Amino acid sequence: MRYASIVGCTDCVVVVGAVSRAVRVERCRRVTVIAATRRLRVRNARDCVFHLGVAERPVFLGECRSNVVAPYNTFYESLEADLKTAELNVDALTQWSDPQCVFAQREETETEKDSHETKSERTDRVVERLAPNAFAPFIVPFRGEKEKEKESKQNEKRDDAEIVTQANPFAVPDAYVAALDAKVRAVASLRAALRDARLDEHTKRELQATIQAHFKEWLLASGSMRQVYELARIERGESAL
Repeated sequence: MRYASIVGCTDCVVVVGAVSRAVRVERCRRVTVIAATRRLRVRNARDCVFHLGVAERPVFLGECRSNVVAPYNTFYESLEADLKTAELNVDALTQWSDPQCVFAQREETETEKDSHETKSERTDRVVERLAPNAFAPFIVPFRGEKEKEKESKQNEKRDDAEIVTQANPFAVPDAYVAALDAKVRAVASLRAALRDARLDEHTKRELQATIQAHFKEWLLASGSMRQVYELARIERGESAL
Protein backbone atom coordinates (compact mmCIF):
# COMPACT_ATOMS: atom_id res chain seq x y z
CA MET A 1 0.00 0.00 0.00
CA ARG A 2 1.43 3.36 -1.03
CA TYR A 3 -1.15 5.74 0.47
CA ALA A 4 -3.92 5.44 3.04
CA SER A 5 -6.64 7.92 3.99
CA ILE A 6 -8.75 7.86 7.16
CA VAL A 7 -11.58 10.37 6.83
CA GLY A 8 -14.59 11.19 9.00
CA CYS A 9 -14.16 8.40 11.56
CA THR A 10 -15.38 8.50 15.17
CA ASP A 11 -14.83 6.26 18.22
CA CYS A 12 -12.83 3.46 16.61
CA VAL A 13 -9.36 1.94 16.26
CA VAL A 14 -7.72 1.85 12.81
CA VAL A 15 -4.64 -0.30 12.17
CA VAL A 16 -3.29 0.40 8.67
CA GLY A 17 -0.10 -1.67 8.77
CA ALA A 18 2.77 -0.57 6.51
CA VAL A 19 2.16 2.33 4.11
CA SER A 20 5.11 3.08 1.86
CA ARG A 21 4.41 6.78 1.20
CA ALA A 22 1.92 8.58 3.45
CA VAL A 23 -1.10 8.30 5.73
CA ARG A 24 -3.71 11.10 5.71
CA VAL A 25 -6.16 11.59 8.59
CA GLU A 26 -8.96 14.16 8.31
CA ARG A 27 -12.06 15.14 10.30
CA CYS A 28 -11.73 12.37 12.88
CA ARG A 29 -12.87 12.37 16.51
CA ARG A 30 -11.75 10.04 19.30
CA VAL A 31 -9.99 7.68 16.91
CA THR A 32 -6.88 5.62 17.63
CA VAL A 33 -4.63 5.23 14.58
CA ILE A 34 -1.78 2.70 14.53
CA ALA A 35 0.44 3.09 11.47
CA ALA A 36 3.92 2.58 10.06
CA THR A 37 4.68 4.98 7.23
CA ARG A 38 7.06 7.59 5.88
CA ARG A 39 4.76 10.58 6.42
CA LEU A 40 1.66 11.37 8.47
CA ARG A 41 -0.58 14.35 7.76
CA VAL A 42 -3.43 15.12 10.17
CA ARG A 43 -6.08 17.78 9.54
CA ASN A 44 -9.03 18.81 11.71
CA ALA A 45 -8.71 15.95 14.20
CA ARG A 46 -9.68 16.05 17.86
CA ASP A 47 -9.08 13.72 20.80
CA CYS A 48 -7.24 11.19 18.64
CA VAL A 49 -4.29 8.98 19.55
CA PHE A 50 -1.56 8.14 17.03
CA HIS A 51 0.70 5.14 17.70
CA LEU A 52 3.36 5.61 15.07
CA GLY A 53 6.43 4.35 13.35
CA VAL A 54 7.15 7.27 11.05
CA ALA A 55 10.23 8.46 9.13
CA GLU A 56 9.32 12.18 9.08
CA ARG A 57 7.86 14.44 11.74
CA PRO A 58 4.07 14.02 11.92
CA VAL A 59 2.32 17.17 10.68
CA PHE A 60 -0.90 18.55 12.22
CA LEU A 61 -2.84 21.16 10.27
CA GLY A 62 -6.10 23.05 10.57
CA GLU A 63 -8.37 22.83 13.60
CA CYS A 64 -6.68 20.06 15.57
CA ARG A 65 -7.16 19.79 19.33
CA SER A 66 -6.19 17.42 22.17
CA ASN A 67 -4.40 14.81 20.10
CA VAL A 68 -1.69 12.44 21.35
CA VAL A 69 1.33 10.80 19.70
CA ALA A 70 2.83 7.58 21.04
CA PRO A 71 5.14 4.69 20.11
CA TYR A 72 3.93 1.94 17.79
CA ASN A 73 2.19 -0.64 19.97
CA THR A 74 0.95 -3.66 18.02
CA PHE A 75 1.87 -6.41 15.58
CA TYR A 76 0.22 -8.95 13.33
CA GLU A 77 1.76 -11.98 11.68
CA SER A 78 2.61 -10.35 8.33
CA LEU A 79 3.76 -6.97 9.69
CA GLU A 80 7.48 -7.45 9.01
CA ALA A 81 6.74 -8.86 5.55
CA ASP A 82 4.53 -5.81 4.86
CA LEU A 83 7.27 -3.46 6.08
CA LYS A 84 9.74 -5.15 3.76
CA THR A 85 7.35 -4.85 0.81
CA ALA A 86 6.83 -1.16 1.60
CA GLU A 87 10.62 -0.69 1.90
CA LEU A 88 10.28 0.66 5.42
CA ASN A 89 13.12 0.12 7.89
CA VAL A 90 11.94 0.14 11.52
CA ASP A 91 15.24 1.68 12.64
CA ALA A 92 14.42 4.77 10.54
CA LEU A 93 10.80 5.14 11.68
CA THR A 94 11.56 7.03 14.88
CA GLN A 95 10.08 10.54 14.47
CA TRP A 96 6.78 9.88 16.22
CA SER A 97 7.70 11.97 19.27
CA ASP A 98 8.45 15.21 17.41
CA PRO A 99 5.15 16.42 15.88
CA GLN A 100 5.01 19.59 13.83
CA CYS A 101 2.02 21.95 13.95
CA VAL A 102 1.31 24.23 11.01
CA PHE A 103 -0.79 27.17 12.15
CA ALA A 104 -2.66 29.30 9.65
CA GLN A 105 -1.30 32.80 9.25
CA ARG A 106 -4.05 35.10 10.48
CA GLU A 107 -4.49 38.19 12.61
CA GLU A 108 -4.84 37.37 16.28
CA THR A 109 -8.01 38.25 18.14
CA GLU A 110 -7.89 40.51 21.19
CA THR A 111 -8.51 37.50 23.45
CA GLU A 112 -5.55 35.62 21.94
CA LYS A 113 -3.31 38.67 22.31
CA ASP A 114 -4.27 39.02 25.97
CA SER A 115 -3.63 35.32 26.66
CA HIS A 116 0.13 35.65 25.96
CA GLU A 117 0.09 32.05 24.73
CA THR A 118 3.40 30.94 23.21
CA LYS A 119 3.70 28.83 20.07
CA SER A 120 4.86 25.90 22.21
CA GLU A 121 1.73 26.19 24.35
CA ARG A 122 -0.44 26.30 21.23
CA THR A 123 1.30 23.15 19.99
CA ASP A 124 0.60 21.41 23.29
CA ARG A 125 -3.12 22.13 22.83
CA VAL A 126 -2.97 20.50 19.39
CA VAL A 127 -0.86 17.43 20.19
CA GLU A 128 1.26 16.07 23.02
CA ARG A 129 3.19 12.90 23.81
CA LEU A 130 1.43 10.04 25.52
CA ALA A 131 2.34 9.71 29.20
CA PRO A 132 4.33 6.49 29.77
CA ASN A 133 1.86 5.21 32.39
CA ALA A 134 -0.93 5.40 29.78
CA PHE A 135 0.91 3.19 27.27
CA ALA A 136 -0.50 -0.27 26.53
CA PRO A 137 -0.11 -2.77 23.69
CA PHE A 138 -2.96 -3.26 21.24
CA ILE A 139 -3.87 -6.83 20.35
CA VAL A 140 -5.17 -7.28 16.81
CA PRO A 141 -8.39 -9.25 17.48
CA PHE A 142 -8.21 -11.75 14.65
CA ARG A 143 -5.89 -14.29 13.11
CA GLY A 144 -4.67 -14.05 9.54
CA GLU A 145 -4.64 -16.75 6.92
CA LYS A 146 -1.04 -17.69 7.70
CA GLU A 147 -1.93 -18.52 11.30
CA LYS A 148 -4.87 -20.64 10.19
CA GLU A 149 -2.70 -22.47 7.68
CA LYS A 150 -0.09 -23.10 10.37
CA GLU A 151 -2.66 -24.74 12.63
CA SER A 152 -4.14 -26.84 9.82
CA LYS A 153 -0.72 -27.98 8.62
CA GLN A 154 1.13 -28.51 11.88
CA ASN A 155 3.02 -31.50 10.51
CA GLU A 156 4.24 -29.70 7.40
CA LYS A 157 7.59 -27.91 7.37
CA ARG A 158 7.29 -24.14 7.09
CA ASP A 159 9.26 -22.30 4.43
CA ASP A 160 12.31 -20.83 6.22
CA ALA A 161 12.16 -17.71 4.03
CA GLU A 162 8.67 -16.82 5.23
CA ILE A 163 8.59 -14.00 7.79
CA VAL A 164 6.10 -14.38 10.62
CA THR A 165 5.98 -11.51 13.10
CA GLN A 166 5.58 -12.65 16.71
CA ALA A 167 6.29 -9.39 18.58
CA ASN A 168 6.31 -5.64 18.05
CA PRO A 169 9.38 -5.00 15.84
CA PHE A 170 9.57 -1.31 16.78
CA ALA A 171 11.80 -0.10 19.60
CA VAL A 172 9.77 1.31 22.49
CA PRO A 173 11.44 3.96 24.70
CA ASP A 174 12.64 2.77 28.10
CA ALA A 175 10.15 4.92 30.04
CA TYR A 176 7.22 3.23 28.29
CA VAL A 177 8.71 -0.25 28.75
CA ALA A 178 9.25 0.43 32.47
CA ALA A 179 5.68 1.68 32.91
CA LEU A 180 4.28 -1.38 31.13
CA ASP A 181 6.45 -3.71 33.21
CA ALA A 182 5.16 -2.03 36.37
CA LYS A 183 1.57 -2.77 35.29
CA VAL A 184 2.43 -6.41 34.62
CA ARG A 185 4.09 -6.73 38.04
CA ALA A 186 1.10 -5.11 39.74
CA VAL A 187 -1.28 -7.61 38.16
CA ALA A 188 1.00 -10.52 39.07
CA SER A 189 1.23 -9.24 42.64
CA LEU A 190 -2.57 -8.97 42.90
CA ARG A 191 -3.03 -12.50 41.57
CA ALA A 192 -0.46 -13.83 44.04
CA ALA A 193 -2.17 -12.02 46.92
CA LEU A 194 -5.54 -13.49 45.96
CA ARG A 195 -4.05 -16.95 45.61
CA ASP A 196 -2.36 -16.75 49.01
CA ALA A 197 -5.42 -15.32 50.76
CA ARG A 198 -7.08 -18.77 50.84
CA LEU A 199 -10.58 -17.38 50.50
CA ASP A 200 -13.59 -19.64 50.98
CA GLU A 201 -15.87 -20.27 48.00
CA HIS A 202 -18.53 -17.79 49.10
CA THR A 203 -15.99 -14.97 49.48
CA LYS A 204 -14.42 -15.86 46.11
CA ARG A 205 -17.80 -15.58 44.41
CA GLU A 206 -18.48 -12.22 46.06
CA LEU A 207 -15.07 -10.92 45.03
CA GLN A 208 -15.54 -12.13 41.46
CA ALA A 209 -18.97 -10.48 41.27
CA THR A 210 -17.53 -7.19 42.57
CA ILE A 211 -14.68 -7.23 40.04
CA GLN A 212 -17.06 -8.01 37.18
CA ALA A 213 -19.42 -5.21 38.25
CA HIS A 214 -16.59 -2.64 38.35
CA PHE A 215 -15.31 -3.89 34.99
CA LYS A 216 -18.76 -3.49 33.43
CA GLU A 217 -19.01 0.03 34.86
CA TRP A 218 -15.64 0.84 33.27
CA LEU A 219 -16.74 -0.59 29.91
CA LEU A 220 -19.84 1.59 29.95
CA ALA A 221 -18.05 4.73 31.16
CA SER A 222 -15.19 4.39 28.66
CA GLY A 223 -17.42 3.56 25.70
CA SER A 224 -15.64 0.22 25.24
CA MET A 225 -18.74 -1.95 25.53
CA ARG A 226 -19.39 -1.71 21.78
CA GLN A 227 -15.91 -3.07 21.08
CA VAL A 228 -16.62 -6.09 23.29
CA TYR A 229 -19.82 -6.80 21.36
CA GLU A 230 -17.98 -6.48 18.04
CA LEU A 231 -15.21 -8.81 19.20
CA ALA A 232 -17.84 -11.36 20.19
CA ARG A 233 -19.39 -11.10 16.73
CA ILE A 234 -15.98 -11.58 15.11
CA GLU A 235 -15.44 -14.67 17.27
CA ARG A 236 -18.76 -16.07 16.04
CA GLY A 237 -17.76 -15.32 12.45
CA GLU A 238 -20.41 -12.61 11.98
CA SER A 239 -19.89 -9.32 10.18
CA ALA A 240 -19.42 -6.34 12.49
CA LEU A 241 -21.03 -4.05 9.90
